Amino acid sequence: MQIGIVGVGGGGTALADALLADEGGRAVDYVADAVAIDTDAGDLAALERVDEDDRHLIGAVHTEGEGTAGDANLASEIAREERPELQAAVDSLPVGRTDAALVCAALGGGTAAGVAPAVVDLLGQVTGTPVYALGVLPGVAESGGDGAATDATTDGPKRSRGSGSGDANGDGAATGNGDAEDRSERPARPLSSNAAGAVRALSAASDDLLLADLDVWRASGASYAAAWPRLDDAVAGRLAPLLAAGEAADPTPERVLDASELTNTLGAGGVTALGSAGAEVENGRREGFVGGLIDRIGGADGPAVDEGEAVSVATNAARKAISHQLSLPCDLTSASRAAVVFHAPPAWLSRRGLERARGLIEEETGVPEIRWGDYPDPTAEEFRVTVLLSGISTADRLAALGDEVDPTRLE
Repeated sequence: MQIGIVGVGGGGTALADALLADEGGRAVDYVADAVAIDTDAGDLAALERVDEDDRHLIGAVHTEGEGTAGDANLASEIAREERPELQAAVDSLPVGRTDAALVCAALGGGTAAGVAPAVVDLLGQVTGTPVYALGVLPGVAESGGDGAATDATTDGPKRSRGSGSGDANGDGAATGNGDAEDRSERPARPLSSNAAGAVRALSAASDDLLLADLDVWRASGASYAAAWPRLDDAVAGRLAPLLAAGEAADPTPERVLDASELTNTLGAGGVTALGSAGAEVENGRREGFVGGLIDRIGGADGPAVDEGEAVSVATNAARKAISHQLSLPCDLTSASRAAVVFHAPPAWLSRRGLERARGLIEEETGVPEIRWGDYPDPTAEEFRVTVLLSGISTADRLAALGDEVDPTRLE
């Protein structure tokens, strides 16, 4: 599947950067282009992968390029006033060459909560393909700054991608370190309030809302600041096999999970979660530059793999993919659709192993027919299972945001 990406706000633009970085390490391309939109000039300048010409600063009149300090109402006002600028930004995506558009946003942030729904709406008007949203839920205990009220592991306050502010207190209100627009007098916008509004708006505007909970990647006792890079890498690493599977051509997959099957899996109402797990396996490739060159020229036979071991590896990875670190912890049986990709050296893609793995996922989720594909990769060093669960209707994390974001109503 070829996608066009729009990152909105500090967390969303960092996710867009992470997806581009992941694509750069794979043998196939799945990102047609990426655009970054933010009210914070510093966050835009910190991006490493998004082209400078594709970075768009908005709201400078209101924020002087310092972000919205978590104020979603201000961000919504900016989106209304600068709709032509947003239109120009999304128009730069090559929608004629994409199968879908993906809008990334950290939903606790003011810019993301106020601007991302407007971007989704604009994309829906210019493309005939689906528009998906990828949202990050703020941590339950996350405040401003680096995500902790006090954090002895850091040298000072850091910008929270969730709050979209600089120094902040526990309720997400900016304490202010300058007098531009008297930012300290802006009303407090708790991250959970921003996230609740953003979930409702994005669910209504997009064809599907994929969610990741920051708490999943926060180590016990650690700051939220340390969780953000782990989330970026993990979410990009989970989306990539699903998107890249349909682009892989050599070696030929037994079954291709293409763009149409992913589109049919998404959009079931509710929300969507991603799961992934892998196990190291032997790929039979020679080490070093010379060995790798010999393998590429002469063609390397994969290792002899015991059938029983292949089945065991596949089923264990499948079990972990749906039970450990789902991007959104949820009731598995509340999902109505699912898709799975098996990415491994060809010798490990045993037909019986894949059948057993799919059967296990079907049994645990209750989804009767799972769309799937394999991604044979002679250079892979692990057997990885990536699962997409769509139409989720029961998730405690969403329920904690309030009855108005009950997943059963998000259709």
